[in-house]
Amino acid sequence: MKIEKGIPIPVGNGNGVVGKFNEIAKQMEIGDSVGGLTKSQRASLTTALNNLYCEKKLVKNDYYKRHDLRPLNKVFRSLKEKNNLYRVWRVEKPTQWASEES
Repeated sequence: MKIEKGIPIPVGNGNGVVGKFNEIAKQMEIGDSVGGLTKSQRASLTTALNNLYCEKKLVKNDYYKRHDLRPLNKVFRSLKEKNNLYRVWRVEKPTQWASEES
């Protein structure tokens, strides 16, 4: 076995599901929403939004001085619609509602 240096790392395109929702999350501006999502699609999109836009802080977790990255702000709001599908908005503040009508 030989260690090689200077070999360029190929650009990854991620797996299909997370990569697709990551691209959608990158295109969303504050106030934009995506509807008609299943529960698993909602989870993928909210994870992508958190990974891209959520501020995180390393905090002490327990007595043994283990640390976790904890989110400092919530960057999405989601709502279960009447047809058992979900809608996700990108928001600036956790208390901001996407619309008053919903």
